[in-house]
Amino acid sequence: MPSNSASTDKNKTLLKSSDEWQKNLVARLSSLQVDDTTSDVDIIVGAHKIATHKTVLLLNSDLLTAGEISHNSRSQKMEIELLPEFSEMFEIVKAVVESFYTGKISVTHKNAKGVYKFGICYSVEWLTEQTFPILKEMINPQNFAELFDLAQNVGCKSLTTACLQKFDEKLAAAMAPTPEWLEQDYYRVKLISLSNDVQIPEIKMFEIVCTWLDHKPLERSSLSLSLLSNIHFELIDHTNLVNQVFRWINGSKSIDDTVRLSLFKIVSSATQKNKLGYPAGFSRSKFSTKESESATSSPSPMQFLNSNPMSTPFSFGKPKPFNSSFTQF
Repeated sequence: MPSNSASTDKNKTLLKSSDEWQKNLVARLSSLQVDDTTSDVDIIVGAHKIATHKTVLLLNSDLLTAGEISHNSRSQKMEIELLPEFSEMFEIVKAVVESFYTGKISVTHKNAKGVYKFGICYSVEWLTEQTFPILKEMINPQNFAELFDLAQNVGCKSLTTACLQKFDEKLAAAMAPTPEWLEQDYYRVKLISLSNDVQIPEIKMFEIVCTWLDHKPLERSSLSLSLLSNIHFELIDHTNLVNQVFRWINGSKSIDDTVRLSLFKIVSSATQKNKLGYPAGFSRSKFSTKESESATSSPSPMQFLNSNPMSTPFSFGKPKPFNSSFTQF
């Protein structure tokens, strides 16, 4: 019967052999990317094809082999057609497929969005984890709209939150006059106006929403109450309520008289809450917590409208001439 030491030596030898076998396997796997003779899959990217191997795809993504798959009787290969949005991203997809063999990919600000989108759409976890920090670094006034749109299109909560947390006063001021903001989709604007992750004073949130509404007043008039009801007017100091909020409501062409009256009632309710003494710079997240603790005693703006249909708007006296465009960010 073999001794314990002999058994241990044998186990060590087997472990070394196993480690060497794994290294050889990885080396052979990497070499397959240039071996078209063993390829059994073609990935269709627009008018281009990328030869690859089903085993390699399965090691990286289950979803790639579960999409639009067909069999080419001439080449005797499986064909996987990618989603239409990748048809113009051949170089990016090619680099991603190569990374399936090598475990590495060069990601820059130029290709990061495409790489991340591929990782999300086809559930390549290591790819999204490595690319996400690069996208976070890219969030600025120039890229915000595009990255925020990407987050919504692929349903990525992490990227959505990262964008909203970067939405501060400086970013809002830089974006407000740009086409990227003025032509932003209503649902994106609504998501921003609802978020407790934004880092922006409430008066600035009011201004940037109004800027968006005033860009196309007739077209967006029906959306005004839905958006402005998300503003926490009780977090705006009395001076700004008088000089900016009331003046905009009183003179804006982006709202009709019915909405104007509703907004007067909401802001009137806010002035009462404002007297409770929210400190300067009180954040939305803190406000949200305080609201949940005192929900029974302090109705929300919309609750106020529903429970006080005959309430009359407050008066600030005779308003000053009003300019609906906000330039004082």
